Amino acid sequence: MTTLNHSAGSSAMTLLTAVFTPFRPDGGLDLDVVGDQADALAAWGTRGVYVGGTAGEGASMTTAERMALLERWCEVAAGRFDVIAHIGHTSLAEARDLAAHARDAGVQAISAVPPYFHRPPDAAAVADFFARVTQAAPDVPFIYYHIPGVTGVTVPASEVLTAARDRIPTFAGIKFAHDDLADLQRCLELADDRYELYVGSARLLLATMGIGARAAIGSAYNFAAPVFLRMIEHVERGELREARACQFLAQSAIDTAVAFGGELAGFKAAANLVGPDCGPCRPPLRSPGPAQVAELRDRLDALGLLAVAPSR
Repeated sequence: MTTLNHSAGSSAMTLLTAVFTPFRPDGGLDLDVVGDQADALAAWGTRGVYVGGTAGEGASMTTAERMALLERWCEVAAGRFDVIAHIGHTSLAEARDLAAHARDAGVQAISAVPPYFHRPPDAAAVADFFARVTQAAPDVPFIYYHIPGVTGVTVPASEVLTAARDRIPTFAGIKFAHDDLADLQRCLELADDRYELYVGSARLLLATMGIGARAAIGSAYNFAAPVFLRMIEHVERGELREARACQFLAQSAIDTAVAFGGELAGFKAAANLVGPDCGPCRPPLRSPGPAQVAELRDRLDALGLLAVAPSR
């Protein structure tokens, strides 16, 4: 099994990007854009991409679409950065099919949210479900995706980690998209350098670095990566005042984007302004209209985000 080492580098924090899925105006997949996305991300040095997750609207796509999207990402990422495939599904059989396909496509890891309609009641149920899913990809590292605000599965991630390490041979870590820093700290202590812990909230990146986090996966890095990279450099030099200023600037950019459609539609609109145009979100999400996009552009420009965008 491949060993993930995103926390083992010399940097104080390693950034991976939860990528948006490019859709045409009619809602169809636009796979031609994926190559441009990869080029833009490689330009600032992302260590990997997380495909088909929350930002990628995987739950709004068919299994066939998810597979086609992943295949394209594996093609364009080869030799440049890692690919983590989100294979979560409410159906065990579909999740297993997605896992097996991801293995065959050549991903470095698979990841999944727990079932979010008929929810697992405790950590053992979460781990047992994914033990069955990961049998379909027995040599691929598995990362549990903890995002209770979306799934409604509120089992603490630290409890899932404890259960998973004994039940899932390929268990490799957790993507932690929650604001419970005490639970994250427990996860870091339990992981003890054996498992990866990915911070899933860019809003809390600086705070999580303070308790030992070394890797992150997020969609804000599609449009605000230069600011976060500067912040990390300041931390490495011990310049905490400057690091806090960068986190504040990034937070302002995040809040600005959220005002134009929330953390998915707003973030995607912001990313479209600083990088390749990935089109609208799928219903029921509502993308901002032309007037709103123009206002968003002005506000991001006032923050300096467009001037430092790597692919503008």
